[in-house]
Parts: sequence; structure tokens; C-alpha cells
Amino acid sequence: MNALSVTAVVMLMACQAFAQTPESLPSPTRSTVPIEADLSTEADLSTPTGHEVSGGVSSYNYREPGDQAISIHGPKFVADYTGTFSLGKDRHWFAQGNARGTFGRTAYDGWCSPFVITPNSTSPNGYELDTGTASPCNETGDQDWYLEARALAGKDLIGREWGWSPYSGVGLRYLSNGISGASGYRTDSYLYLPLGMTARTNVASHGALSVNVEYDRLLHGWQRTRDSDLGSGLVPATPTAPEFTVDGFSDISFAQSQGWALRASAKYPVSSRLWLEPYFVHWHVTASPVNYETATFTVNGITAQEQLGAYEPDNVTNEFGVKVGFHFGGSPRSR
Repeated sequence: MNALSVTAVVMLMACQAFAQTPESLPSPTRSTVPIEADLSTEADLSTPTGHEVSGGVSSYNYREPGDQAISIHGPKFVADYTGTFSLGKDRHWFAQGNARGTFGRTAYDGWCSPFVITPNSTSPNGYELDTGTASPCNETGDQDWYLEARALAGKDLIGREWGWSPYSGVGLRYLSNGISGASGYRTDSYLYLPLGMTARTNVASHGALSVNVEYDRLLHGWQRTRDSDLGSGLVPATPTAPEFTVDGFSDISFAQSQGWALRASAKYPVSSRLWLEPYFVHWHVTASPVNYETATFTVNGITAQEQLGAYEPDNVTNEFGVKVGFHFGGSPRSR
């Protein structure tokens, strides 16, 4: 077939197509359906903008392992807020601000060491202050809470069945542990780098199931123990030492530079705005270098001061919880 005959056939087919009446036109092809479906899928599987508030309960356990392991543990209440904003009309980039708090009373199970004095000719009162043999001890009802603030940015990568949202940013965690008679006795501040991924897929008409995994790298930790809150006390005489008083201590601080956290959670949509989320958080922070505090004590009416060395031990924290959340404003989790 030469070029002229091909052209004639094409023109004839075009004329026949234009000559069809509306009743003779074929029904719309399926080419328009996948476009709308793809747009709907992209909306469902992308990071929803707007605001989320949630509340729940958790089981908290802080441990310092070793021969004289201690545990600070108990149930806590959890409150959480997240605001998500689109950084582009195509909604591929997003920014998030997050604030979270847990509050409760915990129990301490561990070891306690009494103060003792031993002769020392270089001391003004002839003795030096030390700690004796540790024995198991415990207490309950201590105030314990922490707050977290995070600024994050990420990108949505939307597939046919799954949406993937990698993100990073910066986080700050502030922890307060109390003891009997001294709330806020011990505080920790962690500056960390979060690296996370959220995966979403549609599982029901209510919206998308989202699964989150995150690794946090500790950038720097500041720990402060307020031993000045311990006050003073009288220690009775023993067969080997006279009666003495512990007059007080200075506060002591530690720096921590090695540690990491792992977080995992899953959000299941109960409705287009309501969701349920079980979660797990694990922190592991290594021991700090030794630092010193000043102890003041009096023996036979003569007062002396001494430098006592201490460090923040290697520690791990495990937290299991479940939250119920509500989404409002911006884009919901389903269309």
C-alpha cells in the first residue's frame, strides 16, 4: 500500500468517526477511571495534613542493669499533639510539629547504701565520708513524667498499593524523676536526631493503616541530680565510728553523648477521623564520665567537706502503650 492509499484510509476512518451520532458513540473507555482512582489512592496514602490529638495509657520501665540493678516503673497517662502541613501543592513534601507528654507515679526497686565514716588524718575532723554495703530497698508513689517536642520534615512516595513517607528532623526529650520528698530530683534532657519511615496501605473503607518505624540518634544528653534536696541527717554511732551528721550535698551534673532509641507504632482507622494506635519506645543510653559533688559532714563538732565522684550508669527504658486519636482540619485519612 503506497503513501497515498494509507492517507486515504486514515481520512476515511476519521470521517466515519465524526459522522457517528451521540447514540452510536461507544461508552466512555476505562482510561478515565484509573486517573480518578490513582488520585484517590494518592490522597489516601499520603501524609494527612491538619491536626491530631490523642490520649492513652502506657507501661513505663527505666532500668540500670548490673550487679545492683535498679528499676523505676509504673503506669502513665499519655497525651499527644501533631500538626502536619503541606510544603507543596502536589503534597509530596510535608512538615510536622509534635508535642508529647507522659505523666504518672512510679515505684523504685533497687539498692540503698548507708553513709559511713572512716579515719583519715588529712581531714579537718579526722574522718572521711564514704558509703557502706548496699542493701535492697524500694519506695512507691514517686512523681515521674517527661515531655517531648519534635520538628520534622519528610516526603511522600506514593505507589499503587503502598505509600512510603521517610522523614527526619530534630527532637528534644525532657525527663523528670522524683523521690520521696523531692519531686524533680533527677532530670534528663536528650537532644536527638530522628530518622523514620511511615508506610500506609488501604485496609478498609475508613482509611489507611499506617505503620511507623523510627531510629533516634542521641546527639547530646544533659543529666542533673539535685542532691541538695536531700537535706541533712544524723547517723548514729557504731562500734567503729562516732556519731556524725551529713549536713548537705551540692548538685551534680553529667554529660552523655552515646545513645539511641527505637520507636514502632501502628495506626488503625476506626473511622475517617478516629484511630487506634499501639506503640513501643525503647531508649538505651550509655554511661557518662565521672563528675564530682561536694559533701559536707560534721564529726565531734568539726565540719569538713569532701569531693565525691559519681556517674550516670548505662540505662535502658521500655515503654508500651496504646492511644486513641482524633484528626481534624486539613485532609482526613479517607475520601
